[in-house]
Amino acid sequence: MAKNSSGKVSGTSRIRFVMVEAEIADGDIGQITQAIQNALRGPASPVMKRLAATPPPQEAEVEIEPEIDDVEESEIIDVRPAKPRTTRKVPKTPDVVDIDMNRHMSLASFAQGKDAKSQHKKYLIAAAWLKEHRGIDGVAAGHIYTCFRSMAWPINIPDFWQPLRELKSRKYFSRNESSEYEINHLGLDYVNKLGSTNGAG
Repeated sequence: MAKNSSGKVSGTSRIRFVMVEAEIADGDIGQITQAIQNALRGPASPVMKRLAATPPPQEAEVEIEPEIDDVEESEIIDVRPAKPRTTRKVPKTPDVVDIDMNRHMSLASFAQGKDAKSQHKKYLIAAAWLKEHRGIDGVAAGHIYTCFRSMAWPINIPDFWQPLRELKSRKYFSRNESSEYEINHLGLDYVNKLGSTNGAG
């Protein structure tokens, strides 16, 4: 056996010898022959399946619609031109009514000792005095205005009729056929409870 001139071992070799002895039927010879040939070939090198590179997913073109908020019917803005504002007519200052303020049981004496802190109480006191001591059942804004001026009560009231309407809605006044306001028994009773009776106490 010849030695390698370089003295180096180049590697190892593998030898396999297979001996097969079998009794088979005539029709099965083809299958056995095929099996022997496959065994002699050795293990087949693994087949690397090359996967086709899948292209990156293309971004689909999406048409973006502008967002529209859900608008309820009540929120729909009316684009019709606004009606011109009508300026509310400021009621004119009432006229002074000719009333004898100083004859027996003047308004000042009648109101003395009564709680007249609110505007409505002043209206009730004036109307009660006019009814009980001047025989004036139905009063208008002018009557109240005259009483306020005589008592030096504040007259910075935008509408002298408004407190009369409010007192009527509270059932202290009623309207007569002349559209004047008449203090009723509830109003008179309320005035008596404000303090002294007829200025005597």
